[in-house]
Amino acid sequence: MGNITDGIETICKDIVDGHEDRKKFIHDVKKDVKDIKEQAGTITEDARKFMGDCKKSHKEMAKNLKEDLSKNREGLIKDVGLLRKDFQKSQKAVRSDIEGASKNWNEMNKTLRGKKAK
Repeated sequence: MGNITDGIETICKDIVDGHEDRKKFIHDVKKDVKDIKEQAGTITEDARKFMGDCKKSHKEMAKNLKEDLSKNREGLIKDVGLLRKDFQKSQKAVRSDIEGASKNWNEMNKTLRGKKAK
């Protein structure tokens, strides 16, 4: 019977030792969960701050872009106006050249018809 008693004592001792180990393990797990929750809270807070900063930066960039584009718009309007004036001047010159060429063609045509008729 000594073997049974020794076996039961060993089992009881293992159960008690295991209980202490489980209590320590649960305590460690709870501590780890608490740490993870704190880290998650910090990450969430940092992410919100980052998103807020991004939003603020985006608004500032949009404002600057709008201002820059409106400044450039005036310059572009002026440049397009100058280009149109230059085009109109060159168009007048082209018309004048066409009229001159047409006049010369008609004179040449008259001369050739006159020579042909003789």
